[in-house]
Amino acid sequence: MVRHPWEITVREFVEKVRRDYGIQLSVTSLLLARSLFLRKGDRLYPLLVAEEDDVIPLDVLRTLCRAFGLPPEDFHLDPENEGD
Repeated sequence: MVRHPWEITVREFVEKVRRDYGIQLSVTSLLLARSLFLRKGDRLYPLLVAEEDDVIPLDVLRTLCRAFGLPPEDFHLDPENEGD
């Protein structure tokens, strides 16, 4: 299956963030939530997907970039406008 450049799985995101930015993330699953979360220290970030090989929704990917201070362009997203 061909994916768009901005489509990235949870597994790929975690590997890229670790490799390119040195940020250590772990993937956590909460039984009742039926969703995966990224964990950085004591903070949990909801992913709205069930498996590590699922593609992260675009709005969630943009939110993760913002939360971790990552340039959206590095994930093939348009840069955010300062007025947003």
